[in-house]
Formats: sequence, C-alpha cells, structure tokens
Amino acid sequence: MKKQTKYFPFLYIQKQRFSLYYQNDSQENNLPSEKQFYQWIWHALKNFYRRAEISLILLDEAEARAYNHDYRGKDYATNVLSFAHNEGEFSFVEQDDVLRGDLIICPQVVAHEAAEQGKSLHDHYAHLVIHGTLHLIGFDHMDDAEAEEMETLETNLLAQLHIADPYA
Repeated sequence: MKKQTKYFPFLYIQKQRFSLYYQNDSQENNLPSEKQFYQWIWHALKNFYRRAEISLILLDEAEARAYNHDYRGKDYATNVLSFAHNEGEFSFVEQDDVLRGDLIICPQVVAHEAAEQGKSLHDHYAHLVIHGTLHLIGFDHMDDAEAEEMETLETNLLAQLHIADPYA
C-alpha cells in the first residue's frame, strides 16, 4: 500500500493570517520584489501575531522627509518609519487580535547606508524591514536594555535567513 503524503495548505493559511498592501511610489529601480518584502515581514511577525495587516510604502527622499518631519519632528529622510495602529500595546496577543500598521521605507537612504556601511543592499533591506516590523509589534530601543533585546532578536531572525549580524 502506497503511503499518502499529508496535505498541508501552508501558503493558503499564511495568506489568511497575513496580508500586505504594497505600494511603490519611489523612482528607485534596484529594489527587492514585493514577494521578498512579504517574506521578511512574515518572518519577523509570525511568532508574535496570529494575524496581521500591514502596508508597506516605498517613498523617495522628499516624501520620506516630510513624514519624518510631521510625525517625529526630524527634518531628514530616514531609512524606515513604523506606524503601529495599536501603538504601545505590546503583548503576545490573543488569537483574534490583528496587528495593523504601516511601514514606510526610503530606498535612496537604504542604498546610501548599505554602500556607506559596506553591506549588501539585499541584507540591509532585510534588516530594516525586520527592524521596522519589530517596531510595529512593540519592540523599541529607547534604553540600553530594550536596544539589546531588539538587536538580539533582529540578529537571530536574520541568522535564520543566513544574513550576517548587522551590528557586528
């Protein structure tokens, strides 16, 4: 008697748990694919939230600078901004709770930082997407203990993707 393979609709279940709204308003050409962004975000959040709805928007420097100015009071474009819709409610939530938030990434800043730091563009994007997603979840780096916890988690998540420690 032939043994049957167990059917497990992982991708179907994953799509039920996590939806990504992706919008590229950047003129930058050397970008990861939407699928790659999806995989990085999923990798960061899958152990913390049962369900998530996240928007990822890529903006050029002028628009990213405006967001950073309006929401953080900083007059420069930054690599990633995170806006959690349930800001400050960090917890390992119940099954029915949904993480909702927005990530804004400025590809020009990411590319400049990667070149300046001698990192591959792919690895730097992965790091910043995971970093931003952890902010959505509720992690922060305002004090040394929080920073160490968040950096350790980032490093571990990146290592699972075979990406070197960005803080080394």
